[in-house]
Amino acid sequence: MRKRLKAGLAMRILVDSSTLIALSKIGELDILKSLFERVFITTAIKKEVLIGDFPETDVLKAAMNEWIEVMDYEGDAGELRKYGLGLGEASLLLAAKREDRLVLDETNARRFAESRGLRFTGLIGLLIAAVRGKKLSKERAVEVLNRLAKSDFRISSDLYLWAYEEIGRVFP
Repeated sequence: MRKRLKAGLAMRILVDSSTLIALSKIGELDILKSLFERVFITTAIKKEVLIGDFPETDVLKAAMNEWIEVMDYEGDAGELRKYGLGLGEASLLLAAKREDRLVLDETNARRFAESRGLRFTGLIGLLIAAVRGKKLSKERAVEVLNRLAKSDFRISSDLYLWAYEEIGRVFP
């Protein structure tokens, strides 16, 4: 869903490949759809997430035909590699506009987004915000958090404990 901002601009939710892959691997990709109805990725991210023949590949392909919108971007994503960005992250940052919101988990991508005045969160922050906004129950958020922690998604024990406590602090 595109929210309208005061100036009449449409806010898009731009999602990096790590979030898509992590959620699809644990069977929870639809969380993004339930939170936003529609999310956006770039053609470079599409290439990243559809490499190989994995069970999650079919889920991602189906979502791209339904509620994940693939968009082009302008600029040389390769040029941004000098900032420690992957091609997918770089393409997402090139496509982003000030009114957009990004879902980024890599530190270099977050630093670059911050330097450009772009708003972002990570997958874990997204879960917490969903609970606070009453779009996701505490129980479901903890279940997803636990499944992410047991998967190959990179989450430190400190971040896990912080997220668990933050979810628990949300009033019913």
